Order: sequence, then C-alpha cells, then structure tokens
Amino acid sequence: MSAPDGFIDLRLNRQQGGNEESFWPSFTDIMTVVLMIFMIAMVVLLVRNMDLVRQVRATMEAERQAAALAQATSQEKDSLAVKLMETENELSMLRMQLMQFEQEKASLTTRLDERQRELMAVKVERQRLNEELASLAALRDELRQELRDLNLRLASSQAENTSLQTRQAATVEELETLKRTHSLKEQELVLSRSELQSARELLAKAEGQYSDLKVKYDRLVRPARTAQGKYVIDVRYYKSGGQEQISYRRPADDQETTTSYAQLTKILDRAKQQHPKDLYVKIIIPQDSGLSYAEAWKFTSDMLKRYDYYYQDVQSGDVAVAP
Repeated sequence: MSAPDGFIDLRLNRQQGGNEESFWPSFTDIMTVVLMIFMIAMVVLLVRNMDLVRQVRATMEAERQAAALAQATSQEKDSLAVKLMETENELSMLRMQLMQFEQEKASLTTRLDERQRELMAVKVERQRLNEELASLAALRDELRQELRDLNLRLASSQAENTSLQTRQAATVEELETLKRTHSLKEQELVLSRSELQSARELLAKAEGQYSDLKVKYDRLVRPARTAQGKYVIDVRYYKSGGQEQISYRRPADDQETTTSYAQLTKILDRAKQQHPKDLYVKIIIPQDSGLSYAEAWKFTSDMLKRYDYYYQDVQSGDVAVAP
C-alpha cells in the first residue's frame, strides 16, 4: 500500500494500528460507564448501609430502654410484693391484738356488771335502812307522845303514880334500847355508804384500766421487722371443726401445703439451718380462725422465738415478741 505522498508504507502491522485507533476509544467509554455504574452502586450501598446502621442503633437504644423499663418494673413489683407481705403480717398481728383487747373488754364488762349489781344491792340495802330508820323515828315520836301522855296521867292521878313510874321506867329503858338500835343502824348505814364509795372507786379504776388499754391499742408501734431480702415461709394457723389446721408455703412452692405441728417444726428446723440469718416466718391468723387469743398468741410466740431471724438476735429477753 502506498502512502498518500506516493511512498510505500513499510510499518509493521499497519492495518492493525488503524483498527486499534477505532477500538480503544470504544473500550474506554465502556469502562467509564462500568466504573460509573460501580461508583453509583457503591454510593447506593453506602447510603443503605448508613440507614441500616441508624436503624440498628435505634433498635439497640429501644431494646436498652425496654430492658431498663423491665428492670425498673421488676424492682417495683418486688418492692410491692414485700410491702404487701409486711402489711399482711402486720394485719395478722393487729388481729391478734384486737382479739386480746376484745377479751379484756369482755372481762372488764363482766366485772363492771358485777360491781353495778353490787352497787344496786347496796342501794337497796340503804333504802331499806332508811325506811327502817324512818320507822324507828316514827316509833320514837310515838313513844315520846306516849311519855307525854303518861306524864299528864301521872299529874292527874296520884293513885296511879307507882304504876306510871314503873311504866315510865320501862318505857325509858325501851327508848334507850331503841336509841342503841338506832345507833347500830346508823353505823350500818355509814358502813354501807363506805362500801358504796369503795364500789364507786373500784368502778372508776376499772374504767381507767379500760381507757389505758384503749390508749395502748391506739399507740401501737409496728415491730422493726422486714421481709425484704429474707427467706419467707408463710404459716397459716386456724381451726376447722374444732381441729387445729396448719399449712405452709415456701418461696419455691406454688401453693400452700397442709401439715401437722410436728412436721412443720421439722421443716422450719431445716430452713433455719439453711438460712440462720434471714429466715422470716410470717404467721397468718385468718379473721374467722376460730382461735382464742391465748391459742393464737401461744402459737405465734412459739414460732417466732424458735425460728424467726429477728427474734434469734433478742433471745436475751431485752425485747419482747410483739403481738
């Protein structure tokens, strides 16, 4: 092939060079497009990854807040459960105290009724003595009138002087006897009045004792015990059909278990060995337990003194078991 100026083109691959000039610009354009597509895809992926990161962070923050809320809710639930347990225990103690006060009130009422009956009997006796005193006064007046009549008759009839003097002496002697009787009756009346005053003082004292008991009831102080952080065993004690009924529930139990007194002591002995410093025995006396105050108090005092953590520290006797 000749060059445009008439010379022969002696270059090697002269035809191939011409083809390369047409091929490489097209390949460069393709690579540029591919690179642009790749860059666009990278940008899209980065944007999506940033959105995913924000979403993941938002999700983690929401999970953290939910976990914190769940923990706070759980703590509040545990606190409310402890407060409910302490309130039930305090209610059981107050029920026993109310039973004691009701029994003491009934006893005081019975004594007050007896004193009122005695007072009524004293009043009746005083009325009888007053009536008898009035009768004696009337008799004295009659005797005085009779004495005056005798004196008149003595003045009018000298012949009957000796007889009248004899009758006068007898009348004077009878009058003296009546005076002595009247004096004895007056002493009995004074004694009756003294007994009446003593009865009134005893009645006032009984009323004062009842008022003191009422004040003590109103000024009750809740024992310094707490079930928080303790190993709590519920013990329910009551009577059914005249028979003692005992049930218990430990923290791991789903429901209460009925048992006997001997079996309960074995269970509490094991619990005391396992939890010597934090065994909390919650005695539950139902409102319609059928127990007297003495029975409820003896059972509660025995259980607390033998097993409850709080009373193990005060075995020296400085602190009494709070009813």
